[in-house]
Amino acid sequence: MGITSIDTAIHSETLSYSRVTTFEQCPRRYRYRYLDGVQEGFDSVEAFMGRQVHSTIEWLYEERENERNPRAEDAVAKYCEIWDREMSSARRPIRVIKDGTPLEGYRRSGADMVTRFHRSRFVSDKLTTIANERHFRVTLGGRFEFQGYIDRLARDARGTVHIIDYKTGRRVARGFSGREAEQVEAYAVALLTELPEVDELELVLEYVRTGDRVRRRVSRMERDELERRLLARIDAVVSSTIFPPNPGVLCRWCGFNDVCDAVVGQRLKW
Repeated sequence: MGITSIDTAIHSETLSYSRVTTFEQCPRRYRYRYLDGVQEGFDSVEAFMGRQVHSTIEWLYEERENERNPRAEDAVAKYCEIWDREMSSARRPIRVIKDGTPLEGYRRSGADMVTRFHRSRFVSDKLTTIANERHFRVTLGGRFEFQGYIDRLARDARGTVHIIDYKTGRRVARGFSGREAEQVEAYAVALLTELPEVDELELVLEYVRTGDRVRRRVSRMERDELERRLLARIDAVVSSTIFPPNPGVLCRWCGFNDVCDAVVGQRLKW
């Protein structure tokens, strides 16, 4: 069913989509995080807020599966509880990078997202949740162990399985394209590998901040081509022997910018 290779030895390290995209964005950051084991100096407040919004959405659907019907106010209260708990136990400083908004402003922004999501999506959602944070681990091409977590796996009334990925950033894709779409396509490859009885998947990018949603349907016939593209990207990661920095605007948000020679001693002008 999958793509095979003359090289049948399984790569010793388990890979993930975030590991691949980290390499593509900045090989030096990849080296620090995955090869050298350097601890990041801080977390950005955007990433921190996104995690708490994700946790709250997961809680909402768990409540529904337990035959409870949380209100928007309940969701906001849960979000604030999670935010305060995670902030007090954070292993690294939570840093506001650029716009000067205080942490409390981000806390409120996340609460607003939770409220909008509850009113515009949750109350009208008729899908049956199969799993939240559904973990997968598969072998791709006979060579690579690949794993990840799907935000929500659900099924509609016709039996079609939906892979839903929640995004809390400001950017919304124009159509089903770009790295965010490729991430969900990678999850589709994994799920079609794990579940031979599934012939078709609905892929959904849910933009929590704006309420936008983009989607595409993937059939089993597309699986091998999607796997081929993913394997080409993985090959570039595992075969690399040099890890140069890629300085740019994202350096501001990088938790290694206090040790990276592309940044240390430089004024971040991007």
